[in-house]
Amino acid sequence: MSHFVRTDVSDGLAVVTLDNAKTRNALSRELLLELADVLETLRTDDACRALVLAGANGHFCSGGDVSGMAAQRTLPMGRERMRVAHQIVRLMQGMGKPVVAAVQGYAAGAGFSLALAADGIVAAHGARFVSSFAKVSLLPDLGLMWTLPQRVGLARAKRILMSARVVEGDEALRIGLVDELVAPEALMEQASALAREMAAHAPISVALLKAAYARGINTLDDALAYEMDNQAALYLTQDHREAVAAFLEKRAPVFRGV
Repeated sequence: MSHFVRTDVSDGLAVVTLDNAKTRNALSRELLLELADVLETLRTDDACRALVLAGANGHFCSGGDVSGMAAQRTLPMGRERMRVAHQIVRLMQGMGKPVVAAVQGYAAGAGFSLALAADGIVAAHGARFVSSFAKVSLLPDLGLMWTLPQRVGLARAKRILMSARVVEGDEALRIGLVDELVAPEALMEQASALAREMAAHAPISVALLKAAYARGINTLDDALAYEMDNQAALYLTQDHREAVAAFLEKRAPVFRGV
């Protein structure tokens, strides 16, 4: 039974909520393991077409559990923690379903990284993003050194990471760190709407698109090679034939992921 991660699946949308009021949803070992298990289950759940990742208690996630850092960690212990954390990032980036982060309050440290691992980010007014790793003599982790420049550019990412300064919601929207900025009471509704919008079309093409970016599309040749490997196969899917038929018949297509 989950203690720190709540899941609700309704009408194709899974809402995954980090819930540990004592630590502002910090990523303790227990929470990381629970979140990895939840994401792995949803990855293969046909009832789930898209995910929203949120935090309870007024905050998204305060990052690593600093109280747990007081104990001495051996090198194998540290590597095992990173293995579980990396599993979560790879699931978010690699699963064939859109993932949207709904951010309120603080997304700090690894919580910042967790939000940036999502395909879309909706933030509430008052949300604050901070890469606090430099303050505790650590590297940005959970892929933040890659995901942050993808959104804001390398020079701006370096400043955010090295200065450990807080990025408020208005600035986050202006620089492209988040996709939408909404009133707190509209956060979950808008994040859910974005997740449903991303998942509204053919599931196989959405899954392959996510897989392409998870693998890396860094050059024109990368894109053309991926098209060559996959587009001809998509021509043969029932969903493609259904989309063509629906267009000709002037009706909405019904996609089945086959």
